[in-house]
Amino acid sequence: MDLLLLEKTLLALFAAVVVAITVSKLRGKRFKLPPGPLPVPVFGNWLQVGDDLNHRNLSDLAKKYGDVLLLRMGQRNLVVVSSPDHAKEVLHTQGVEFGSRTRNVVFDIFTGKGQDMVFTVYGEHWRKMRRIMTVPFFTNKVVQQQRFNWEDEAARVVEDVKKDPEAATNGIVLRRRLQLMMYNNMYRIMFDRRFESQDDPLFNRLKALNGERSRLAQSFEYNYGDFIPILRPFLRGYLKICKEVKERRLQLFKDYFVEERKKLASTKSMSNESLKCAIDHILDAQTKGEINEDNVLYIVENINVAGMFI
Repeated sequence: MDLLLLEKTLLALFAAVVVAITVSKLRGKRFKLPPGPLPVPVFGNWLQVGDDLNHRNLSDLAKKYGDVLLLRMGQRNLVVVSSPDHAKEVLHTQGVEFGSRTRNVVFDIFTGKGQDMVFTVYGEHWRKMRRIMTVPFFTNKVVQQQRFNWEDEAARVVEDVKKDPEAATNGIVLRRRLQLMMYNNMYRIMFDRRFESQDDPLFNRLKALNGERSRLAQSFEYNYGDFIPILRPFLRGYLKICKEVKERRLQLFKDYFVEERKKLASTKSMSNESLKCAIDHILDAQTKGEINEDNVLYIVENINVAGMFI
């Protein structure tokens, strides 16, 4: 009896595989989908490519399947383009159609379901956030105003390396000092503040929380729940950690940077535009009712993401 049940189970699995492959082939012909590795039921190509979609692996796949290829990651289809002409078509010619990022469970937590600018969907909210952030970040005036600060931070790196006796003998890990430079560049634009050294307690607390956010957002752990929704219940513990890290980061931004800047602004006149840093413009938008407090904090979250990648 057990052998009969096993035989029926194997036949059912075989039939399911055949049907899935057949449907995939027919669907590909119907919608003219790009070529790609043969997917397996439920998992697609996920078991074949794993979580390592780096440029080398994608380049190898492009050599085999062409400049435009399809990867089926569970229930999610990923189209990979690997030529300058196709990249221009996607990013520029049809930039509006392809402008939105694919949502996932982890980034929904870290961005409040798209209350920021970088990870929100293209639409009215994105256009409003972009307009608010253009003046304090993306104008020639800002570049000219911040040029001295950037040159100053680079000069401080050189001086610190010269003063470190290890640099002339055993050598040092320059990346750590460059990370401080990057944070200071971003925080001088955003809050007109800088961290004095790599030993600054607030800098290390901020760096640790940003690093934890980066690790969680790039982890293999959440992909299976994102690609295969029926497995999402197994992510409860992981998503709880993500929420806790998100809450600690936003509270840190609010207590030590946003609220501190509000206090400073209330004690002196901010009428002179040259005295304003980025957060002042963003807080002005909040005062006018264009954005809310959560939007302000998620903008700061985006800036921290920019500062952590070095």
